[in-house]
Amino acid sequence: MSEALNAEAVLASIVELRASLAESNAELRASIAEQGKRIDVVCERLDEQGKRLDKVVEKMDKNNSKLDENNHKLGLLTNKLGSIVESIVIPGIVEKFNEKGFKFDSVSTNVEFLNEKKNGNLAEVDALLENGKFVIAIEAKTDLSVSDVNAHIKRLQALRKVSRFKGKKIYGAVSTAIARKRAVNYALGKGFYVLQQPDVMAVRIIDFPKGHSAKAW
Repeated sequence: MSEALNAEAVLASIVELRASLAESNAELRASIAEQGKRIDVVCERLDEQGKRLDKVVEKMDKNNSKLDENNHKLGLLTNKLGSIVESIVIPGIVEKFNEKGFKFDSVSTNVEFLNEKKNGNLAEVDALLENGKFVIAIEAKTDLSVSDVNAHIKRLQALRKVSRFKGKKIYGAVSTAIARKRAVNYALGKGFYVLQQPDVMAVRIIDFPKGHSAKAW
């Protein structure tokens, strides 16, 4: 009798366990189904954001294409302006310096000097005026800054090493369309000739302040 009761108890426990497992499985399936729905919603949102991102990238590509086109046009315009400077401004600069008694017989633009090993730039000069005794290296800027002047000082120090200029006095000059007082005064204080271009058809050499004069490097 006792053994029969024990068997019934075990059987009841098994049935109860199965029922519990079935309930747990149902809850688990429901939870998985709910999570699946949430994942579907997230995926839909990601797809939507991906489409928006594709549109943004497409707009950026179009803008970059327009930017490249504008840069190309700007480059062409810069080249044209450079040609104007070479054909009009540079001759005017030569004339102004010759009025000061230099009598230059050689004028070059965009001059590049290689280092001693001939494998790299020693210096690049926008314009170079030269005769048997003197050299004037000109750096041209639309809006001259103090840092431009300091860079030109290093350029002149490099030019001093060029054997071609041995025995010649090298002077520095900066040309600017916008004559800001601080930069101009700094350049004059360093002994640079300062050339102002009020417009593309004219150029003038700014006078040195009292107590200052051109410095030979």
